[in-house]
Amino acid sequence: MFRMMIVDDEERIANSIYDLMDERFEFELYRCYSAVEALEVIRTMRFDIVITDISMPGMSGLELLSKVQAIWPKCHFLILTAYDNFDYAYETLRHDRVDYLLKIESYDTICQCVERKLQSIRKERAREEKLRHYDQYRQQVEESMGRYFLKRIIVQGIPLPDQHDLDQFTVPFRLDEPVLLVLLALSDQNPMTNNRTAMDILQSIRERFQVYDIPFLPYLSTGTILLAIQPEGESSLAGSRVTYVQTALETLPQTVEEETGRKLAILCADAPLPWSQVHELYQRAAVRLEDIRSESGMLLLDTAEELRHSEGKLPFPSMEELNMLWEMVKCGNIDSFLQVLRDELSSAPFPALPETTVAAVGFLMTEAGRLYAPQQDLAAEKKRLTACDRFGSLEEWLRNLDDYLRRIRQAREENRESRETWLIVRINQYIEQHYQEDLTLTRLADEVHYSPAYLSRFYKANTGTNVMTHLYNVRIGKARELLENSNDKVSDIAVKTGFCSTKYFNRVFKKMTGLSPAQFRRETAGDASGN
Repeated sequence: MFRMMIVDDEERIANSIYDLMDERFEFELYRCYSAVEALEVIRTMRFDIVITDISMPGMSGLELLSKVQAIWPKCHFLILTAYDNFDYAYETLRHDRVDYLLKIESYDTICQCVERKLQSIRKERAREEKLRHYDQYRQQVEESMGRYFLKRIIVQGIPLPDQHDLDQFTVPFRLDEPVLLVLLALSDQNPMTNNRTAMDILQSIRERFQVYDIPFLPYLSTGTILLAIQPEGESSLAGSRVTYVQTALETLPQTVEEETGRKLAILCADAPLPWSQVHELYQRAAVRLEDIRSESGMLLLDTAEELRHSEGKLPFPSMEELNMLWEMVKCGNIDSFLQVLRDELSSAPFPALPETTVAAVGFLMTEAGRLYAPQQDLAAEKKRLTACDRFGSLEEWLRNLDDYLRRIRQAREENRESRETWLIVRINQYIEQHYQEDLTLTRLADEVHYSPAYLSRFYKANTGTNVMTHLYNVRIGKARELLENSNDKVSDIAVKTGFCSTKYFNRVFKKMTGLSPAQFRRETAGDASGN
């Protein structure tokens, strides 16, 4: 909704213009009887159009024009005067977005001028919106391409691209310069809040790195964050830069735990390394990270030692094999999953399985828990299953893994309906608590971590009512209570129930009840006296 200020030291004129604008247009309207008073209001909020008299005591309309456009350059002015004075008209021509009208002009002429200004504002905003969307889209594309190359080079180990490919997509990396890897993992948590917490952590990292002028590019997967760090303008990441990274991150786990109650484990490479070696290091580091996922703090990763171990065959499972096993678990192909473990580990001494193997299984248990039983705390179960010395044989261990996976998969089916019920209850509770605010479908969707389109379809399918219709039902219900049980003005009730203007409140109330608010109050008052 557009916002208008009407200023005239003659109250009769200010009030008549106010009533005219309220009748003809959908404005959020304000009026003041002096330019000084109007300026105080305008300093606190943006106005789209100001209609002002030109000659007023204390401060003229032209002075108000200069001061307001210094604060809000895009504000439009309509200057009214009782005098056909060329100097006044000439002065207004020195400013953009200003029209000059005589007070003797008809109301229709004033409205036509306001309508032209509205059209101009709408076009200007449409252009700005297109530019804003373009900038956002360009930034999203650049960030997406950066994540795409990180995934290909570091996570998947696909051969390095040409530098030209990175430059073409404005990915801020040099392939001939070393890169420092940092991996961060959140402890087990509800996946509905996982992504938001990870984004908050990334924002905190950006703020911390800005102090040391350290640019980075993140890659985010479920509960895990990968940072690739390559400061601009330096030939290497040696010495102080590595120390700066460690210093910036060392207190982050404590901060996250204090603010969210969740634990954050950080694995930071102790030195940068060439791009040709980052995939090998990531393979080992990603699995090792699972060992400390439930802990809070930062550990340094000895890159030289890890790469020395990687010269031979990596212990089972490699990252590719881990992805294959996860697909089996995700699809419910538990028998095949267990058979692969059986085949690969049958010749290994039990319970002395390789550390990376046990950590990988722990990772799969954690991800399965997030997928199948997000509301359950399965940390103790994971700890039990990864303590292999508690089991007498490989087959006993595998049977326990089998039992765990089948139990949580069954829990998912049993809880599906209750989760849907919970989401509806959460939406209704949020509306009940925030109906007085500027509540939109996008804000509701953000609150429950779904897209607006999905939330709208989900709510309609499960309740038979549009979510925004329910919001207005709540608002009108609250308004009926206030009209029956209070002496508040209708305009005050409109504000208290979340409507942007009294006129819009009247329209919606009458549409939903068949009566205007005033009629409703009279009838309910009559019923009460009759009883």
